Amino acid sequence: MNKTIYYFTATGNSLHAALYIAEGLGDAEGLPPAEVVSVTKAGMNVKCNSDVIGFVFPSFCWGMPNMMRDFIASGDFNKDAYFFTVVTCGASPGGSAFDADALLREKGAKLSYSAKVKMVSNYIPMYEINTAAQDEVLAKAERELDIITGDLKERKSNAFKKARLISKIHKMMMKDCKTEDKKYNVSDACDGCGICAAVCPAGNIELPDGKPGFKHNCEHCIACIHWCPRRAINYKDKTQKRKRYHHPKVKAEQLP
Repeated sequence: MNKTIYYFTATGNSLHAALYIAEGLGDAEGLPPAEVVSVTKAGMNVKCNSDVIGFVFPSFCWGMPNMMRDFIASGDFNKDAYFFTVVTCGASPGGSAFDADALLREKGAKLSYSAKVKMVSNYIPMYEINTAAQDEVLAKAERELDIITGDLKERKSNAFKKARLISKIHKMMMKDCKTEDKKYNVSDACDGCGICAAVCPAGNIELPDGKPGFKHNCEHCIACIHWCPRRAINYKDKTQKRKRYHHPKVKAEQLP
């Protein structure tokens, strides 16, 4: 039985979750782990005939990142597959499951299972990260991933609430995110290392003169802000003094 997990990640939370689940799905009866593929590398209009297909991504404004939504909408998937979503979030996954199911039903498929995993909340344009609780949150997340993996092995199904209002609000909040990079700034601390361009899932950053320039195709995932080793990239005047975060078990070279 072929299993494929597609992921979108910024700080590495969703990549860690995808890898953790993939390994768990392959630890019985000599089965290989699930294949784990980033939506960036897979590209749009992907064709997948796997029997089990998962989507792992963070919650942005109570819903899916735009790239994940577009990926599911454009993909050619096995209609009879067992589909699941796992949403990493600081609080609520919002209408992610409802939206994913709606996209799949347009293709004659359906979402069978959805779960959320609470990770370190890291939207620093709005708040400071609670690093004191980081280890506890991540340890609990792996316990939750163990339960989710067990459910997936048994091909469990669950119900998700209708979320038309939340979905509508989410789409309104996300429609202008491509140009959010106009609110980013780069300080003189930048040394031109290029990590920001390497981790950007949208390929939105170029280095014309050794300094990052933004192409206005932004996902506003703020990966560039979190992964910059010099803290040189910031959002308006909000993030300069705030701590950065990326999952401690994920390295920059694993992204996007």
